[in-house]
Amino acid sequence: MRQFFKIKSERFIEVVELPINRAFLFGDGLFETMVFTNGHIRFHEDHQERANNGLKKLRIEAIPDLQEVRELLYLTYGENTTLRVRWNIFRSGIGKYSPMENDHCEHLIVTDFQPSPGVKNKAYISNSIHVNTSPWAGTKTLNALTYVLANIERQERGMDDVILLDDRGNISEGGSSNIFWVKNNHYFTPSLQTNCIAGIARKQILQQLEKKGFACKAGFSTAKDLLDADQVFVSNVTGISYLLNIDGKTFDTSPEPALLSLFEI
Repeated sequence: MRQFFKIKSERFIEVVELPINRAFLFGDGLFETMVFTNGHIRFHEDHQERANNGLKKLRIEAIPDLQEVRELLYLTYGENTTLRVRWNIFRSGIGKYSPMENDHCEHLIVTDFQPSPGVKNKAYISNSIHVNTSPWAGTKTLNALTYVLANIERQERGMDDVILLDDRGNISEGGSSNIFWVKNNHYFTPSLQTNCIAGIARKQILQQLEKKGFACKAGFSTAKDLLDADQVFVSNVTGISYLLNIDGKTFDTSPEPALLSLFEI
């Protein structure tokens, strides 16, 4: 693992640790998890757009340039490697709950890339952890306690994935991913109004389904709707994983090649 840090308009420098900051003190920022491969950041424009939209919600005054991140990665690692990159963007300064300023800092964590497993054998629907409504719902903020606690519960239960409901009982997302399901060759996924993360992979899958002529409905669905499906899969930027079993119900895990092709390295 290597880390790089940037304050406001300065250049990135490699660091071992960060000075005390608002990301650590208050979770006051957001992040993007990205894949760097063949000298480029996969889905570059979508990551840039989501980061910009999230910063507006958090009232952080910033125009971070993902192209600068790409150039740093290219100069440091070249084009013959595939890496997982976490791009943290947080409010500069310290202060208390009231910030002293609204500029930004950037922090990169670069690690080896591990693709999503093709199949996850055991999953369940959590009845205790919910994805709550907030003005910043859909944004990948640095306060990720919902997902931390959900995955602690998942580990305690010996499961491979957890499915979360929103605060009104609708299917929302997986523990670290968006969720899709298939019934009678029709695709379904939760609406962003269920408070799920506005996933980059989710966006790419929706576009690919439309391109290939598959119908996909983004809406509000219950656990019963999900368990009545023929197939269920989860997605993030590392790829797609089909779920074999959810709460005792077994599903088809035959992959759709048109979707897998989106994540080929």
